Amino acid sequence: MIKYENNHRITYGDTDAMGVMYYANYLRVYEAARTEFMHMIGFSFQEMEEKGVVCPAINVNINYKQFSKFDWLVKVVTTVEELPMVKLVFKQEMFAPDGTLINSAIVTLGFIDQVRGRAIRCPEWILNLFKEKL
Repeated sequence: MIKYENNHRITYGDTDAMGVMYYANYLRVYEAARTEFMHMIGFSFQEMEEKGVVCPAINVNINYKQFSKFDWLVKVVTTVEELPMVKLVFKQEMFAPDGTLINSAIVTLGFIDQVRGRAIRCPEWILNLFKEKL
């Protein structure tokens, strides 16, 4: 398992008229955490795109347990538990300042040949980055 933890401060821009974090903004925070996770293992999105591969989200499942409020410093935990053969599956969790689980998500990314627009297996050079860490 590869694990990455980071913090996110809930801003006014994250919240809605009720003063809690707008439900779709959790996905934005999770995306930022996944990006940092990938940088941590030595992955370059720019290199991937230069090689003609993109990695869009193909499935997102998020389970909300409680809300989060403006100015909370929340902890985001991102893990990958298995090698990405044809898809890359992230488990992500967000915790309130008191350690209570706010929500959890499973985000699945696919590998797409950008020129042909077709799904492909995980490129070997990406797979090797994960093999070194798992």
